[in-house]
Formats: sequence, C-alpha cells, structure tokens
Amino acid sequence: MQRFAIRHVLGAGLVVLAAGMALPWTLQQFTDLGYPAFAAALAVMGAGAGIATTVASVTLVSAAPAAEVSSAAAIEETCYELGSAMGVAVLGSTAAVLYRGNLPALDLDGPTAAAVRDSVGEAAHTAERLGGSVGQALLDTASQAYTLAITPAFLLAGGLAVVAAATTWSLIPRDLRPTENH
Repeated sequence: MQRFAIRHVLGAGLVVLAAGMALPWTLQQFTDLGYPAFAAALAVMGAGAGIATTVASVTLVSAAPAAEVSSAAAIEETCYELGSAMGVAVLGSTAAVLYRGNLPALDLDGPTAAAVRDSVGEAAHTAERLGGSVGQALLDTASQAYTLAITPAFLLAGGLAVVAAATTWSLIPRDLRPTENH
C-alpha cells in the first residue's frame, strides 16, 4: 500500500511547480534578477513538474484496463504535448505583449525599432550591430523590459498551477491509489 494518496502527491507537485513559477516575480520585488535566481526557479519548477507529471502518468496508466493501457498512454502523451504547446503560446504571447509595453520610446529608425520591439533576441542582435555605448544602452533597456515581462508571465503560470492543484485535490477521490496491474 502506498504511503500518500495520489491527490496529495499530485497536488503537492503542482504547488511546488507554482512556487517555482512565482519565484522570479517574488525575487524581483527585492533584488535584480540574474542567472542564479532563474536557475533556482527552474530547478524548483522542474522538481514540481517532474513529480506531478510522473504521478499523473502512472495513475492514468494504472487506472486503465489492461487492454486499454496503450490507448491511455497515447491520450496522456497527447494531452501533455497539447497542454505544453498551449502554455507556451499563451504565456509567450503574454510575455511578448508585456515586453513591448515595457520598452520605452526608442531613438531608432522605424524598421530597427520595430525589430527591437518584436523580440529581445532581435534587440540583442541590433545592440551588437550598433555596438559601443548606444548598443549597450539598447541591450540594457531590452533586458530590463524582458525581465519585467517574463516574471508576470511566470506568476500567471504559477496561478494556473495552483488552480490545477486545487482541482486535483477536489476531484481525485481520497482513496485512489495506483494499482500494480501494469
């Protein structure tokens, strides 16, 4: 018999994921973010996502009748991929809108300014091409705008993970345990 109910392990994994997602925004309130902060956040996110997806996958496959296990696994993988793609699209679009909104007026020609507003990658490329203090100022401005954009997108994702955890705890039966049939 397993020690913890599935709903608790799955819910806890989602809460850990949410904490990792909220970490960049939270740290940004107190200090400038750098690579170590994002690395720590990614490690926490990875731990939470690893726990949650493993438990969800094992539960789905073990709950399926033996003749349907491959179909259940295929459905699980499709849902995982679709959810990942939709998450990247929604959160990436949110971050892109916030990035553009956080960029001040740029003293660049029309096409160059449009490229910089299009993505932080284009801003970095343009900054390198411009070089010198102008390029460094552009890179600093774009980096700040990106940081101010990505952290609220992470926070939104964390909120969605909390909703998923609450849904998990409310919908999964207390006594549901994976079986050893598969």
